[in-house]
Amino acid sequence: MNTRLHSLMRWTTAVVCAFGATTASAQLRVSLNGVSGDSVQIFSEDALGAFDLKGVTVAAKGNTVQTNGSSYRMPITEIYLGPSKYTGLAGGIFKGGAIGSALLIARTSEVSGKRIGLTLANFRIDYHRKQVLADVTPLGGKTTANQAIYNFKVLRPMVQEPNAQGKLALEEVLGNLMFTPETLASLTAALELDEIDVAVISELDNGKLVQKIDLMLRAPVPAAPYVPL
Repeated sequence: MNTRLHSLMRWTTAVVCAFGATTASAQLRVSLNGVSGDSVQIFSEDALGAFDLKGVTVAAKGNTVQTNGSSYRMPITEIYLGPSKYTGLAGGIFKGGAIGSALLIARTSEVSGKRIGLTLANFRIDYHRKQVLADVTPLGGKTTANQAIYNFKVLRPMVQEPNAQGKLALEEVLGNLMFTPETLASLTAALELDEIDVAVISELDNGKLVQKIDLMLRAPVPAAPYVPL
């Protein structure tokens, strides 16, 4: 059992009892909507620099909160427990979600002068595939649900340590966030990128995702799937 599972298995038993869950094919969905936990995307300086060159902005939507110029906090709303190729037969956390969170990535078209871009919404982390998934919707276009947007590496497995108040908390860090081929294609079309732009962002490390769970209760956050207007 890896570090993440060892840290969480005893705690998730209490969460299941407190908040309830549903089962399907020996897999368990646990709502964390009433637990203090967030996933924070921290864009790298390289990513922000590439955005600036094309006039691209990133705006918080849904239940996402921009905490500074590079960081966006998204409440963790659910996790999935069960056996998988990632967790083994003993089971554990193999997926987590920030449902209701969204980021609008947009700029002004150099051709039409109109606002163009896409929305990434309802984020999910698939630990087995080491990918971040989201619903991808071009402005004025159709949604592709659960598209893999990033490949990632685990920089720091989830560990238990004291938070700023001295209470135990769980934290992990995922990094080397690289756009998947399908998301490169989505960005190219939605943002009207040229070959040079695509060559740049295809090698771009977009930064880190930091997951923190404080093991404390909080007021439930809006957790309905975000749908762009």
